[in-house]
Amino acid sequence: MTKSVVVVGGGLVGLASALILSDRGAEVTIIDANELGSGAARGNAGFMCTTLLEPLAAPGAVKSALTSLNDPTRALRVHARALPGMIGWGMHFARSATQKRYVAGRVALAKLNLRHSEALDLLGSLGADITLGPELVVPFKDPAIAEHYLSTLAPMADYGVAIPTGLLDGDELRRMVPALSDEIRAGYVASGDHSIDPRVFVDSMIAALRERKVTIVEHAQVTSVGRSERRVNSITTTKGTFTFDEVVISAGAGSRPLGKLFDLRIAVVPGQGYNVGLPVSEGLTHPVIFEEAHAVATPFADRIRLGGTMEFDGLEPRFDPRRVEAILTSMRKFINLDFDAHFGTWSGSRPMSPDGLPLMGRPRQYDNLVIAAGHGMFGLSLTPTSALAIAELVLEGASSIDLTDFDPDRFRISKLVGAGR
Repeated sequence: MTKSVVVVGGGLVGLASALILSDRGAEVTIIDANELGSGAARGNAGFMCTTLLEPLAAPGAVKSALTSLNDPTRALRVHARALPGMIGWGMHFARSATQKRYVAGRVALAKLNLRHSEALDLLGSLGADITLGPELVVPFKDPAIAEHYLSTLAPMADYGVAIPTGLLDGDELRRMVPALSDEIRAGYVASGDHSIDPRVFVDSMIAALRERKVTIVEHAQVTSVGRSERRVNSITTTKGTFTFDEVVISAGAGSRPLGKLFDLRIAVVPGQGYNVGLPVSEGLTHPVIFEEAHAVATPFADRIRLGGTMEFDGLEPRFDPRRVEAILTSMRKFINLDFDAHFGTWSGSRPMSPDGLPLMGRPRQYDNLVIAAGHGMFGLSLTPTSALAIAELVLEGASSIDLTDFDPDRFRISKLVGAGR
């Protein structure tokens, strides 16, 4: 029998899930509070990664966050006004920011992405533009730091991750990326990671959904939810009421307030990111990530996109131009580009979970609801496998991808003030 499915949220994961669901025979309606793809979906760095996946909750992250209260230039920034709403979330974050849990998180993300190529090809066969750019270059000024970062990748080989073969010196890296400054002395190439233009990827999925006659409802705020026992029966929006067999919540950074209408605690808070455009350059044709600066540079057809920073500023983050200046300032030491000609500043919120892992699966209180939220800074990279897993779970009752580590109820065991609220 044909299942009717409502997907609430038209970001990366929502769009891709809707596409696979439609292909597999579901009658799909996708609802978004704004326009499809209008959140962080088009504004990310454009990295399609299988190698450089790691949770934000890492050793030292708590100290860095606390230091940032008085330093607006830090890559990880927490505003004082955000703290009251992050008490529970922050305590879970602190518990997760240990070496043991950080490594476990990296393993979980690697295992989730084992079928990345297969899932990405599937989206391509359904109409998504999955054209990949060159492989990712990771340069450093300090060879010792480069060696350390490379060593942390080695254990991931046991989980199917393509590990760089070794360090390159500065001259070898500059032959690949001539724009790199003379201060770059070592680095490596992540051959399993590539660039992709997220704007093209998102727009192609939307076009494919429209071609499949998927029902698209934009600018529709969810106002109430109809429930009985263990099922959600209806969703009322500013553009009408919808009934269905199954519902998927994939509202990105807005998943937490949306979850309240379903009486769900979705432990996701907005993490603001920024990017700015520079003119294209023959000196930069590979995407580059500067771990020492916590910033990236990605070449697209019409611009080089510089991105970075993680900023927590409450449920409605403000735009802070100092964050853009911080990105530009930090990058000048690493790469030679036309920084004075910057344009197209953008900011948007990523959905951040306390432990840096997505929340995916059925919450225990419902039999016909699936959560797909909290993909953080790696939403683009995790979209193909996440969408495949969600589609299988909705239509078949179980996923061939193990979602144990991503249990959406894993933070409910705590009664901490503000946890998920």
